[in-house]
Amino acid sequence: MAEDKRGKAGKRVAIAAVVIIVAFFVASFFFDKQALDESFARVEPDYPRLLPTQDYAAGYDAEPVEFQFQGKTLRGHVYKAAAPKGFIVFRHGITSEHADYLALICAMVDRGWTVFAYDAIGCGTSDGDNVKGMAQSPLDVAAAVEYARSNGLVGDLPLALWGHSWGGYGVAAALDIVPDVDACVTMSGYNSPVDVLMEFTARKLGPFAVTQYPTMWLNNKLAFGNDADRTALDGINKSNVPVLVVHGVNDQVVEFAGSSIIAQRDRITNNNVQYLAIDDKGRDGHNSYFYSVAANDYLNKVGEELKDLQEKHPEGLPESVVSELMRDYDAKRANEANPDLVNAIDTFLSESCKAR
Repeated sequence: MAEDKRGKAGKRVAIAAVVIIVAFFVASFFFDKQALDESFARVEPDYPRLLPTQDYAAGYDAEPVEFQFQGKTLRGHVYKAAAPKGFIVFRHGITSEHADYLALICAMVDRGWTVFAYDAIGCGTSDGDNVKGMAQSPLDVAAAVEYARSNGLVGDLPLALWGHSWGGYGVAAALDIVPDVDACVTMSGYNSPVDVLMEFTARKLGPFAVTQYPTMWLNNKLAFGNDADRTALDGINKSNVPVLVVHGVNDQVVEFAGSSIIAQRDRITNNNVQYLAIDDKGRDGHNSYFYSVAANDYLNKVGEELKDLQEKHPEGLPESVVSELMRDYDAKRANEANPDLVNAIDTFLSESCKAR
């Protein structure tokens, strides 16, 4: 009798435990889904804008283009070099747009590269209320390449892929699905969508974040199906394409020793991969290495001035205050490209495309 009672009690405990686990899983799933939906919603650009606008490319031959993808219109420009030595498809990072990178794009056009840069779904000038998720970027990279090829934009030129962060993952992972790529440059990219999501989660939840892995994985899987688990590592290794992996050693967004592509160095079997770990003080972060030292100093100074003004006007900056701040603001000076980075990318692409 006593054993029978203990058996029944044990079953009740087991059932209660299962109910608690299932309830926790369901609650976590919907909690994570809501958090992801909020994180992936369209982000309006900062005001006033200190990063480049399309005006930054004034004087360049910039042809506006658009193409259809997943029922949305994606828009961008083809920035044409006078005598191009190659064609680059550029993919930006999350919560940004391609115009943010015009300092680097224009610098590469000056070096003789035609660059096709577009805004992803839910970003910049393109359609959409959200950016879909962390596994989205290789899909639209493949669509952009197909558009460029089918419309004769690439022609007989060598083709290179280039991206940052979300786009850095995108161009590397796209090597698994885009044929005949001559070279790839990935900057501050992550290896796996779920791994970078877990890295973000760990910053908020600490050790408790590990409990969210199953529901993070499931949310990503439901959103992207067979495309959910594509990694940059697979793209790099399977393609054998020359790849330049660039990462700041003090990156606080995609951590250098965490979810980054460069952290996969020991697992990369592609012998055509080169690595550039940037450790210049003040230019070793997620995107600070884009700019010259002087540009960083000037942009940081103006940024501090803007922050002080925003604190003085918590209700919003009056137009007169914005006008006064921006009257003397020099976007070219604030966004001057890092010449060492441009040299490294140009040299790598030139040598890789020539060899291919």
